[in-house]
Amino acid sequence: MHDFCFTIPYGLVLLTGGVIGYAKKGSLVSLAGGLGSGLLLLLCGFISLQAFQKRRNSYLALILETENIDLRVQKLLREINP
Repeated sequence: MHDFCFTIPYGLVLLTGGVIGYAKKGSLVSLAGGLGSGLLLLLCGFISLQAFQKRRNSYLALILETENIDLRVQKLLREINP
């Protein structure tokens, strides 16, 4: 399975979550975080998809995707274990 199979749907989930968080609570932090992370993952996913269609690798997209996911996991772990 290729990385864009996960990053594009996950980017859409983050983007949607940020918009819903803003709509329900008026949270600009939720909107900025969701839109920022979601758009970054969507961009990386589409770059990776374009590279895949040309039968090449997109190391830039892979690095950005990995870093974004790593930051999200670290934040989750800090929330679980304060």
